[in-house]
Amino acid sequence: MKNTKSLLVLLITVLLTGGILLFADSQLRPIIDAAGSSEDQAVLETLFAGETAFTPVEFTDETGLIKKVYEAGESGYAYIIENQGFADVITFALGLDNKGNITGYEIINLNDTQGYGSQVGEGAFKGTIVGKTSTDAFATISGATVSSGAVVDGLDAAKAHYNETMGIVDDGTSVPETPAEPVEQPLTFGAKIALYREVSESKSGVITDTKEEGDLVTYTVEVAGYAKQEGYGDTPNLGSKIEHPDFLAQFEGMSYADEAAEADAISAATVSSESVVNAILAAIEESK
Repeated sequence: MKNTKSLLVLLITVLLTGGILLFADSQLRPIIDAAGSSEDQAVLETLFAGETAFTPVEFTDETGLIKKVYEAGESGYAYIIENQGFADVITFALGLDNKGNITGYEIINLNDTQGYGSQVGEGAFKGTIVGKTSTDAFATISGATVSSGAVVDGLDAAKAHYNETMGIVDDGTSVPETPAEPVEQPLTFGAKIALYREVSESKSGVITDTKEEGDLVTYTVEVAGYAKQEGYGDTPNLGSKIEHPDFLAQFEGMSYADEAAEADAISAATVSSESVVNAILAAIEESK
């Protein structure tokens, strides 16, 4: 009998505890939801003109890119999305109205290469998103494909969730606009690259051809750079700047007898700049 009473007391205690937890959750949930909405309120209001009511909703997202979903009053849905860009995580907000139109796109966090990945936060790129629909496709930015691709993947995740929620069928036939050419950036120099230094085998230049004309010897050198794209040697307007006359001019008259010789790397294109120096070093070693 004593054991029966103990079990009964335990059962009552468990039921009471469960009831207390359910009651606490029912009381705290609106506060927690309101706190989350308040944190994002400012950026959410930029997505829908005149809308101030945003209610967090539960959701599932297989991509893991969608971090929060809000029902925007009677206006539509808002999304907070995160994805890894080239240099850092990119966080942005997206709004879609009840007709599937994208009403807003706002960057929350962006720490990327100025003039390249940073373009995903600029008006030109924003203009390719706002005004489109949940069944439209989006193009990446030439010269900033990693960061813009991260945003496009996030957009696709939000579109998929929205279309499923609203019962919209995306037949996948939409073709993205032709990516805009990257904005021309001025040539600036950054770190110094020593001519004579240890170079790994994978980064060393390989002599593929030699031509002699009197005292002049011309070497053709193949060396690994940052990127290799079809029809182009390196990332347009970035690594491609190694062809700039001001960059190449610094090698004219450089003496291989000067053990302290060094070159200026192009800002944001250090790897490609190093490849040129490695090619020159290979030619020097071949000439000895």
